[in-house]
Amino acid sequence: NVMGISGSLALGLLFTLSHNFENADRDPTAQARKTGEPVCWFQAQVETSSTYGGLISGWLTGGLNFQVEHHLFPRMSSAWYPYIAPKVREVCAKHGVKYAYYPWVWQN
Repeated sequence: NVMGISGSLALGLLFTLSHNFENADRDPTAQARKTGEPVCWFQAQVETSSTYGGLISGWLTGGLNFQVEHHLFPRMSSAWYPYIAPKVREVCAKHGVKYAYYPWVWQN
C-alpha cells in the first residue's frame, strides 16, 4: 500500500527531526542513577525533544513540529502550540532547562 508506506515514512521523518538533534538528552535518568536525585519529569520532556519552524510548519505537520509543547501538554489542541511556545521557552530559560528550538527545519 503506497499511501501507508508514504505516511509511515513521513511520520518517521517528523519524529526523527523532533527527537534527534545536537546535544539531545538521550538518557534523562543517568544523573538520577548516579546521585539518587529524582528525575524532573518536565525537564526530561523538554530536553529529549525539540521544536522547529512555526505556524506554517505546524499547519503542514499537524503540530508535530511543536514536540516540546506536545510532550508537556499532550491533551491541548496543537492549534495553540505556536502561541504557547514563546512562554514555554521563557519559563525554560528562567529555570535553566535546555529548550531546543530551530526556526528552520534544516537548522536541526
